[in-house]
Amino acid sequence: MLEWDHLKKAEANWFKHWYLAMYYSGIALLVAIFGIIHAFIPPLFGFLPYRLAKKITDGAEQNFPACVVDLEEHKK
Repeated sequence: MLEWDHLKKAEANWFKHWYLAMYYSGIALLVAIFGIIHAFIPPLFGFLPYRLAKKITDGAEQNFPACVVDLEEHKK
């Protein structure tokens, strides 16, 4: 859970990591809000929570390619 070499693995400096982590966390918050509302009122927001969650996944894989490699290593 504690990775001292996380920034090195992510190939990012502290600021880039902070900026993107805050950006994706903000989107995740929107996923939660819109997802809860959508659960109670299905016609609202359609597939917006899914599209936002996909934006997080796609963006993280694009900006931090090591996260894909790390996932593959954990599967073995």
